[in-house]
Amino acid sequence: MALGAWLRASLAAAIIGLSTLVPGQVPAMPAAQAQWSELPGDAFNAQGSALKATVYVSAGAQARGKAPLLVLLHGCEQDAASFFTDSGWQDVADRHGLIVLLPEQQHNLFAMVGGASRYGNPLGCFNFADRLTSPLKGGVPREAGAIVSMIDALRAGKGLDPAGSRIEDGHIYVSGLSAGAGMAATLLADYPQVFAGGALFAGVPALCAQSMTSAASLCGISVMRACGEVKARTGGYDSREWAKAVQRASHPKGSPKGSPRVLIVQGTADCTVDPANALYLTNQWTAFHGLPADRPTVIGQEPSWPDRAVRKGYAPAGANDLWVESVLLAGVGHVMPIATGDPNRPCGRVRASEKKTYIEDVGFCGAALAADFFHLTP
Repeated sequence: MALGAWLRASLAAAIIGLSTLVPGQVPAMPAAQAQWSELPGDAFNAQGSALKATVYVSAGAQARGKAPLLVLLHGCEQDAASFFTDSGWQDVADRHGLIVLLPEQQHNLFAMVGGASRYGNPLGCFNFADRLTSPLKGGVPREAGAIVSMIDALRAGKGLDPAGSRIEDGHIYVSGLSAGAGMAATLLADYPQVFAGGALFAGVPALCAQSMTSAASLCGISVMRACGEVKARTGGYDSREWAKAVQRASHPKGSPKGSPRVLIVQGTADCTVDPANALYLTNQWTAFHGLPADRPTVIGQEPSWPDRAVRKGYAPAGANDLWVESVLLAGVGHVMPIATGDPNRPCGRVRASEKKTYIEDVGFCGAALAADFFHLTP
């Protein structure tokens, strides 16, 4: 629901409630309601990008006082609010009491003319590979720096109710779909000290390209090509190459072992992103954690999962949690997987639209899977 519509509905509900009071009766204190707000542009450093952001504070987060923060990144041709609502993440945020940061890219048809991509994107994609034109140290994409600045603003209480909930230390997570997952992988690689974990849906590895103009061919992303032609860099990558690619993301001193934990979800029938990227992401993050990619500690299915979902998990001996997990969804395309069949545990919605939404009911809730992976219990 758009912010204006939500405010109008809340006001109407309040007026109706007041009209039904018995004279002299003291009204009961209303239960906490979820809150939407725009993160002020002067609260963070946009690093010359066009990014804006909305903040969602669930009713459960307000009751908790301190709550986990989820940074949710939409895909191309999507907007932040619709993706949040339709993907199942709003249901999960309400169920688990989360604060959610929703950065949003701005559409600009001329953004990449001449190789410059700092002012939005023609398809509304996050510019996860914008390294050659970035002024930031180490070539970190400027939009990644802007998103981390947004997080810092929220940690300082900016954009939040002064008397409301705050971010729980050590519980910041990031998730995204497609280009949003590409940016999530970039954030995890360049700022591992910020995040406890990430969930990457139909994404590409960090540093698979140095510019957005080369990302399509190097990262295996479809740009008006046939499905069989969507291939990542010939020969792929091995664990040693990925270890070098993320060497700047070495574990900071004092960060817990196994952090950030990474979940990788990929449909095998994806014609927009090469499904082999799930393997390359697995190689990247097992190398990051010093784990052998060819020796998973868990393999197979969970009893409650549909037959199409098969996972591999990686962790060192004696660890209580998986540090890296990959889940392949057989026959699923380039979509955020949702499941609308259980009214007691809702997960997203299928929106009537003339254009593709990249969200599909496949009987498997990706957002709930990520929440369980993150241990997001209220």
